[in-house]
Amino acid sequence: MLKKLFLPLLLLATFSGCAAVPVQQSSVHGVAIETLQGSVNITLSSPAGQMSGNGVLFFKRPDSFRLSILAPFGQVVLDIIVEGEKVLCLRESRKTAWQGTVGDLPASLGTQVWPLMKWIVEPPHPPGPALERIFTRADGTVEKVYYDPAGFVQRKVNGTGDEVFYSDYRITDDRALPNRIEINASGGSRLVLVFDDPEINRPIENGILNPPLDGYAILPLKEFKGF
Repeated sequence: MLKKLFLPLLLLATFSGCAAVPVQQSSVHGVAIETLQGSVNITLSSPAGQMSGNGVLFFKRPDSFRLSILAPFGQVVLDIIVEGEKVLCLRESRKTAWQGTVGDLPASLGTQVWPLMKWIVEPPHPPGPALERIFTRADGTVEKVYYDPAGFVQRKVNGTGDEVFYSDYRITDDRALPNRIEINASGGSRLVLVFDDPEINRPIENGILNPPLDGYAILPLKEFKGF
């Protein structure tokens, strides 16, 4: 769908592009990710099966994501666009779109994972002195955060048992960010994102997260069967 290049992620998406180098502790704390875009390797497993491959991820605060899943030769196989609870799946080759909510997604496409994407890219809590800290969130739920001795966040666990692991920190746009993110939903789904040369806080064209649907057949997301 994106001739110019999307996920791209979450994400979520976070991040490589240069060799790992020592970083100052202050460079990672309190950094707000407004936008994130870049290539990513994806592994998604759930009780319904497993898929893996390459894609492009776009993220824009507070809760908009787009993941373009690519075929081996770079063609976009499927676009998944998430904004809050709203989901849009696109297959440009068929000029078909499926609209619905996160709960309408087939389990094979990470019904349990997508609602966690906003959480995993939140600015980190400040470290220490303890390597394990407990915070009460604005909604009253409790979150545990684990740090390494340098003060980098290694793991977060929320009140329902969802957890996310951060590793392979690299410098990106003068910020230390994890190149590998692993999300384990309490319901059994697992998503691993490994980023390559992401761009942080750069403009994202409106049409990427809100694509025009002229000429598309629009169907309910509940009818989408996945790949």
